Amino acid sequence: MNMSQSKQQVNMSQNFLNQKLLFVLGKGGVGRTSVSLALAKHFVSMKEKVLIVQWSLRDSVSPIYEKSPVSHQEGIVQTDLSTMNYAPDEAIREYFVQHLGMKLLYNLVIENKHVQRLIHASPGVQELFFLGRLFWLVKLAKEERGWTYDRIIVDAPATGHGISLFSIAPTIASFGITGPLAYECERVAAMLADPALVGTVVVTLPEELPVEEALEFVPKLTHEMKRPPLLVCVNKALPATAKASFAQFQESTWFTQLSQNLVSPESKKELQIVARDVGKRGEFEDLLRQRLQTTEGALQVISIPDVLLIEPEARSAEIIERMSLNLTMDLELLRNATI
Repeated sequence: MNMSQSKQQVNMSQNFLNQKLLFVLGKGGVGRTSVSLALAKHFVSMKEKVLIVQWSLRDSVSPIYEKSPVSHQEGIVQTDLSTMNYAPDEAIREYFVQHLGMKLLYNLVIENKHVQRLIHASPGVQELFFLGRLFWLVKLAKEERGWTYDRIIVDAPATGHGISLFSIAPTIASFGITGPLAYECERVAAMLADPALVGTVVVTLPEELPVEEALEFVPKLTHEMKRPPLLVCVNKALPATAKASFAQFQESTWFTQLSQNLVSPESKKELQIVARDVGKRGEFEDLLRQRLQTTEGALQVISIPDVLLIEPEARSAEIIERMSLNLTMDLELLRNATI
């Protein structure tokens, strides 16, 4: 190992997943909310106070723990774990009324139905206020409201929408315009550019389309952030004991015996279909790991086993708990490997 590689490993061990603000991104349906919660539970187990910020049609976190859904205001899910669901109108009102102290301007201008229509139609406006809300939570919430969080996890919008969050503020800030919104863009852009403060986690599934999209998404995200994601999580992966190619299944004793015990050709064919499908999941996960190799070294990839394969009757909260335990073990291994 050369000196630069050694320094890189030391730096990684010091900074790996230490960022206060973590964005969890990925294709729709890959389990971003589940992984966000698993990460949150991991940090809670490390005695941190954690907030999950969602941007979705409805709060998906609170009902898992039999709590009433929340909107723009914080709701406590469990001890040291809270969530809130971003509401654009509330965020805009907070910005002008509470942050800028411009209640009259808000009442006379911003609340005007034509201005509201323009705000909702204009690309990037809601995203900018979302990022402004995150900046406030990270930098100002303690001073202005007494809110203190050790970690803020953003359950971000799906892939295309999610990555656009990182280009809006820097683009507007580069125009050189002045005024409150320009200042907001500048400080949000500075926040996103700080690798010690902000990091990203990409979630995918061990299936063809999610893996291909993740492989396309990671370089784009790296380009926008000027740094790679901290972690790529393969959600609903096969347990280690079940990973095998279709050829390996066919060569195994149990597969041969089971196939011989099946009487009908249809049953034998169905067994082969299941084995081939299971084998493909392992192959796509391997492909992802191989393709994420870079000249600086491999991106960190961890697998989160599909809990329902092992415990079919597990409830949502139990699934999150198992995911978090697996995540904690893998993260500990990664941290130890970089020391």
